[in-house]
Amino acid sequence: MKVVAALLIGSILLPVVIVVLAVVGLLPSTATSSPPGIESSIGMRALDASLERRAEGLKNPIRADDHTAFAAGAKIYADGCAGCHGDAKGPSDWGSKGFYPRAPQFFQEGSDVTPEEAFAAIHDGIRYSGMGAWRDIMKDDDMWKVANFVASIRNLPPQGESKPPQ
Repeated sequence: MKVVAALLIGSILLPVVIVVLAVVGLLPSTATSSPPGIESSIGMRALDASLERRAEGLKNPIRADDHTAFAAGAKIYADGCAGCHGDAKGPSDWGSKGFYPRAPQFFQEGSDVTPEEAFAAIHDGIRYSGMGAWRDIMKDDDMWKVANFVASIRNLPPQGESKPPQ
């Protein structure tokens, strides 16, 4: 009985304490603090599940062997994404230190998203992350190009050459 009471009190009391701490301003709010491991783990699992769901039914209109589209995606990434997500030369100082949660550094960490998941993230953004929605700024075709590039970063040849992986 004591275990049940402790579990019940803990499941109610802990969330209430966290909310009170947040409302009175005692939880950290700086973008430069390091996310706790449990927060990162839960956040990444939730993001992965959300992107998988958002990508359901999307059809990638670009062929995997389309070298021209892949090169265009690499250029779009270099011009519009590398400032936060890094490039083959190194991580973005701003994206790797000034965001909470940190912006993924795709060249250094790789990417485990499908092109459809990357498109969903680019198209509609990612809440609470600094990743804005590009749907009103970029054409769908260009979003698909960069989505294919991001999804293939893990398999790029050395020096981040802009050819699709084989």
